[in-house]
Amino acid sequence: MTFVTGTASGNTLTRIAWSSKLHRETRNRFFFQQKGMVRADVGDEPSFERRSGTPIVSQEALNGRRAQEVRVAMQRQLTTNRSAVSGTRSLDAQTYGTATMIDNEETMELYNMDCWVEQMKHATSFNTPEIQDLRTEFKMTVRAADVLADWMAAEMEESVLDAAYDRYSGAVVSNSLASASDPPSNSLQYAGNQSDDASVTSSDTLTSAELRRVFAWCDVNNINPIKHMGRDCFIMLVHTYNYVDLNADSEFREAFQHGWQRASTPSNNPLFDMADAEYMGVYVHKYNRIRKSSTNANAYRCLVLGSDALAEGVTARPRLVRRKEDAYEDTFGLGIKAIAGWSRADWKNQGASTTVNQSLGIWSVYGNTSV
Repeated sequence: MTFVTGTASGNTLTRIAWSSKLHRETRNRFFFQQKGMVRADVGDEPSFERRSGTPIVSQEALNGRRAQEVRVAMQRQLTTNRSAVSGTRSLDAQTYGTATMIDNEETMELYNMDCWVEQMKHATSFNTPEIQDLRTEFKMTVRAADVLADWMAAEMEESVLDAAYDRYSGAVVSNSLASASDPPSNSLQYAGNQSDDASVTSSDTLTSAELRRVFAWCDVNNINPIKHMGRDCFIMLVHTYNYVDLNADSEFREAFQHGWQRASTPSNNPLFDMADAEYMGVYVHKYNRIRKSSTNANAYRCLVLGSDALAEGVTARPRLVRRKEDAYEDTFGLGIKAIAGWSRADWKNQGASTTVNQSLGIWSVYGNTSV
């Protein structure tokens, strides 16, 4: 038998050698956890004093794991005599002097938000695992577990974004447990004080002036601040294109030139220490998974986060499961499952139409994609 060598495709008898180094597609494993944005839910915070909080609060003790929908309550403040915006207040008669308070009591209100949990799952498989392990330098069963863990981390991160933009995680909406919705209209803000996404133009990029608008909006609207080094501050997640535009702003560059950021004392808190910039109490994190507007391809819907902006419910942490039908061990199947859910902190009274969000804003900003 004659073998031909030196053909255009090389020697067909040469054994293919695999490098023992496996490269994997790059993906951050759960950005929000890395940046210190998740903590256990404590509750019962004082009305006029904020503890050092985080944008995402997590609960795992969900009624003994016997419910798929969890309600979290919030006590509203009493509002009598709070109506004056300018000028001299006009007080209700029963709140001063000798007027009677009988039958003039103000009813306390309890608002609530709901957080649904749903199963997230995925699987991978391949035939004849023994042969697969012979053909490569890699233990394929181990690699299957790794790639599933990566998938779950990415799915959980996207679910957090679903909650910020759509109120609930994608799995909850897809299973028709709840419907997607925007936050209250006041929480939808547009760079340059525009009226909607479609109106955002190349003049409405992220600048130091826009960051001042962000801080002022948070302060005036009593967005739950995050305490850091004795002062109130807020987190803003912006797309990389927005961050590049911010660095092109001369006033912002001048501020950094004078060492504002470098003068900050490290706090060993990734929520602040890992921020890419800080200006006027707004800590900016660049994040390339910020979503675009559906009506304007250059309008990036940046997220402004205060304390307790999103709720995380966890019933079952991610776990690996084996496929049982293995065709006489010729098929190897591995899956991953978890039961969890994320929800935006939209508070409302049962049956009422008014929704209160005191922790989050969606800030549409133009991003120059040709950088």
